[in-house]
Amino acid sequence: MYSYLVGLLAEKFPMFVTVDVGGVGYCVTVPLSTSQQLPELGERVKLLVHHVVREDAQLLFGFCSEEERSMFRLLISVSGIGPKLALAALSGLGVSELRRAIVDGQVVTLASISGIGRKTAERIVVELREKMVMAGFTKDARTEAKRDKNEALLEDSLQALVSLGYTKQTARSAIQKALTSAGETRLSSETLIRESLKYV
Repeated sequence: MYSYLVGLLAEKFPMFVTVDVGGVGYCVTVPLSTSQQLPELGERVKLLVHHVVREDAQLLFGFCSEEERSMFRLLISVSGIGPKLALAALSGLGVSELRRAIVDGQVVTLASISGIGRKTAERIVVELREKMVMAGFTKDARTEAKRDKNEALLEDSLQALVSLGYTKQTARSAIQKALTSAGETRLSSETLIRESLKYV
C-alpha cells in the first residue's frame, strides 16, 4: 500500500498527473483542488496517495494535503460513492465547503455536484455528518464559515474605500481602527465602510 509519492512532475493535466519516481512514471488521478496547487513540470512534487487495487487495475489517487485525502476517504466510505464521484465533489466544492455542507445538512449544495443527485446527497449527510461531528469537524466547519464571511466583509470594505480614491494602505488602516472601535459589535459592510471613513 502506497502512502505518498515524491518525484518530478513529468506530466500535468486537470485531472491526472504523471510523477517520475526514480525513472518510473506513476499515473495519479487528482482533484482540481490538488491540480491547481502543483508546481511546474520538471519540479519536485510530493503527493499523498490513496491506492486502490482491482482485479483489472491498480489506481492511485493523489492529494496535496491530508485534509483532501481524508475527505476523499470519507466520501468513498458512503454507499454508492466511488472514487470518481468523490473526486468530482472535491473538484466542485473543495474540502472546506464540503465539510460545511455535510455538517450543516446542505443537501441542495451537495446535489449541485455533477453526478450526485438529491438521494445520494442525503445519503452523504446521513452517513458522514455523525462521523464528522465525532471527529471534531463541526467546530472547524463553523469557524471556517465565519472566517470566510469576515474575509469577504473586509475585502468588500477595502474595495469600496479604494474606489473612493484612498490607497490600500490607508484603507486597511482605517478599517482596522473602525473594527477596533467597534469591539465585539458585528458590523455590516455598509456600517464598516461608514465607520472607516471617520479614520481616513
